[in-house]
Amino acid sequence: MKKIELEQAIAIIANIGVIASLIFVGLQVQQEATASRSATVLQLKDSWVQLNLVAATSVELADAMEVMDTQGWNAASFQERTFVTGFFRTLFHNWSNAYYHYQNGTLDEIQWGAYLREAATALESPIIRQVWSEWNFVYDDSFRVLIDDLLTKVDMEAD
Repeated sequence: MKKIELEQAIAIIANIGVIASLIFVGLQVQQEATASRSATVLQLKDSWVQLNLVAATSVELADAMEVMDTQGWNAASFQERTFVTGFFRTLFHNWSNAYYHYQNGTLDEIQWGAYLREAATALESPIIRQVWSEWNFVYDDSFRVLIDDLLTKVDMEAD
């Protein structure tokens, strides 16, 4: 075998090795992205379960919500408003966290759509609107715009 043919064969083998390495790295990146998305969904679902557990087991929260549903925000005591405010602020933080992950690509369109449907339904409530109007300043600008736009959409659909 000539020296040039040997060098060409070595170069071809080296190129095949580089291509195989790139394919392997690509597969690893894809697996890590899938794992990251799965971990995000699991974390978000866990926070949702915890919030629902509070809603299902807190007599104080249920009583406060009943007062506000039947008599309005101003009829509720300071303690009742505190319970409800804390609950809905936690809900807003869950939505904000989901929005962050959606923007970063670790929450897919299908999962994000479920959050938007939940938010649109919840934002029909005067109580949650009251909490949002008092506490929206603590959330980042893009999330505030998202919720305010959703409120506008909910209002337009109600008319």
